[in-house]
Order: sequence, then structure tokens, then C-alpha cells
Amino acid sequence: MRIFAISPREHDPAIAWSRIDTTVRLADEHGFTGILAHTGNDTLVDPWLVGQHAMVVSERLRPLVAVNPMYHHPFAVAQLVSSLTYRHGRGLFLNLVAGTATNDRVALGDHTEHDRRYDRLLEFSQAVLALLGSPAPVTQDGEFYQLRGARLRWPGPPELRPVPFIAGQSPAAIECADALGAVRITMFGMQPPEPTEPGRLGLYAGLVVRETDEEAWKVALERYPLDADAEAAGAAALRYTDAVWRHKAFETAADGAPDWYWTAPMRSLRADCPLLVGGVDTLAPVFAGCLEAGVEDYIVDLAADEDDFLWAARTLAHATAFSTARGN
Repeated sequence: MRIFAISPREHDPAIAWSRIDTTVRLADEHGFTGILAHTGNDTLVDPWLVGQHAMVVSERLRPLVAVNPMYHHPFAVAQLVSSLTYRHGRGLFLNLVAGTATNDRVALGDHTEHDRRYDRLLEFSQAVLALLGSPAPVTQDGEFYQLRGARLRWPGPPELRPVPFIAGQSPAAIECADALGAVRITMFGMQPPEPTEPGRLGLYAGLVVRETDEEAWKVALERYPLDADAEAAGAAALRYTDAVWRHKAFETAADGAPDWYWTAPMRSLRADCPLLVGGVDTLAPVFAGCLEAGVEDYIVDLAADEDDFLWAARTLAHATAFSTARGN
């Protein structure tokens, strides 16, 4: 099991870095694998800086750095990976992202349609991984990127080559992930995932867990009070995105969700993903079922709070114990 916390999307400069630093240190203290660092027009701190910080303050954390072709050339990304790997002697994970909000793409003059963005991402990723895969010169004659004998001074050893992740639930995203042999990240669903090849599927969700269901829901509702107006605004904002996962959040808002599965904060744009809310005994079997289906990678959105990390770590440890006890 690999567990990644998420660098906070904090926009207030007075507190943003403190929350990022706290999240990194709590993830290290509680045995997480690494930190997902977001990218985007509205990101206050560049994800490469967050990744470097995680590698500086911890001897074991491995950042999961979000990379979007809108912001970098593949050679620049390969060089950043090479530099951090060389300096710290650890590999990274790359969260390869095809798009962002429509208004952000328009602001940068990118009018590429949804499925074509995954075509571009595939070419981009193949170039990055080729540069990091061998000291030999790389030539690539693609539709979006052309390399002519490009090479890194130090691509790094094979065991430190970055692990690619692809986020998305659309057919284009699935096809791109399969072509790269990447871990495909999808939103946590209401039902256990279908059995999959180990190491090929990861799940993403917010997590509010305490000792009991009652305690967890008390915390969740204090953080995200129910707000019908905010949900209506979130529904209206759907016209600004073609992200399949965002639209599915509204489609799955109907009756029938388990007591521990909550999409209201996501629908009101106060969270980026569904929240799993409950006590350890409620949520540990949920994660155990995912482990037994072959899911090894989990990205969990947690508050930068000691209790949140403590109970999350306990829940995931219990999940591993449940799965082992059942012979999986």
C-alpha cells in the first residue's frame, strides 16, 4: 500500500506555506509514502518547490508531482526529475495531468479539446520517460513534440525512474494510462472497485475519520456545513469544465450512497473529491476491500491536523490487517 497526502490548496499567502510544511511533516511522521503537489493557474506554490521541500525535510518521502504539458516542455520536466533524484537519491512519482479549468486554459491560449489533450499528454509522457530511461540520445517525431538527439547528462539508474500516474475516468484517460503502463487514478466510488491487476489502479478521496462514526461526522459537518446555495453554484460551474469526474459527482448525488460516502462538499466546490467519513471500524473494511481488489495506491485529502493524520494512519493500518487476516 502506497499512501499520499495532498499539499493544501491554500490561497492565503499568510498561511499557505505553514500548512504545506505541516502537511509534509505529518505525512512523514505517520509513515505516508509521499505528497501530491498540485499544479494549475491558481496554485500559489509551484509543485516542484513542494516536492523539493518534502525531499529536504524527510529522508523517506517521495513526492507525487503534478505535471501538465500546458506549463512545461518534456525536456524541462525530465531535467527537474533528474536533478531531484540526483540530489536526494530517491525516485519520484509523476501525476500526469491532461487539463484544467476551461477559463485557465483559455487564459493561456490553449483551446485543445478533451480527448486531444490526452493524445498530447501521451506524447509528452513518452518523451519524459524516454529521456529518463537511458543515457542514449532520444529522437521523437510526434505530432506535438519533436526531439532530435536530446539527452540528459544524468538520467539516473533504472530503479529510480519515476512512476507515472494518470488521473481521469474518461475513455481517453484510460487509454492513455494503459499505453504508458501508468497507475490510473480515479475517484473513490460508492462500491468496491472491480478486481484489477495490482499496481494499476489508485483511488482518490478526502478522509475524515475518528474513533467513532459520530465523532467523524461532527468534525466533517463543522468543516463543511450543508449549503444548498453553494451546491447550486457548483452545479452552475459545471459549464466551465469538461472533467468527467466532476460531472459524475453530481450524477452520483442521488439516494443510495453508503453512510460513509459524502459528495456534498465536492458538489459545492469546497472539496476536490468525495469525502469518506466515519469511524475506524467503518472505514477500515472499506479500504480492506479495495486492497483485496488489487488497489495499492491511495491519495487522501486530509486537513493539516495531527488528529486527521493519526486516525487516517490507524485506519489504513487496520485495513491492511483485515485484508491479511482474510488471506489476501
